[in-house]
Amino acid sequence: MTPEQQAEIRQLARSRPDCAEVLAARDCQALADLLSAGRTCGNDREVGYGTILEVIGVAAGNGLIDFIQDQPDMRHVRPLLEQGRLRIGSTLVQSSLQAFVVAGAVTQANADALCALGLQPDPLTTQQVAEALFHPDGSEKE
Repeated sequence: MTPEQQAEIRQLARSRPDCAEVLAARDCQALADLLSAGRTCGNDREVGYGTILEVIGVAAGNGLIDFIQDQPDMRHVRPLLEQGRLRIGSTLVQSSLQAFVVAGAVTQANADALCALGLQPDPLTTQQVAEALFHPDGSEKE
């Protein structure tokens, strides 16, 4: 993990009331369990038009696909979707779907359903938590 990621873990562990007791006990496994809940990262799943239609339905899917087809900035996205090769877990695709919500092209619930396809659990290990919070001598990092 990068120093920045470790600092984020330290800040999170110290700011959450549910972590106070296990942090004081230096129970890195319990901290890893608490901090891992809901933690995700992008995956490499590729999707196409069929996946969109299956996940959000024909009417909503057609509306989203039509929206994408009508956007000049999406000209290089269209072939990826046609070929079933758009990486739904990429940060760019995930943020684009959120922008499409703002534009009214897709509902938040449908964008979330599509985004979920591109996410996988990203649990912290006991070792990662220990390295983020404590020096090798056992003293707590600042």
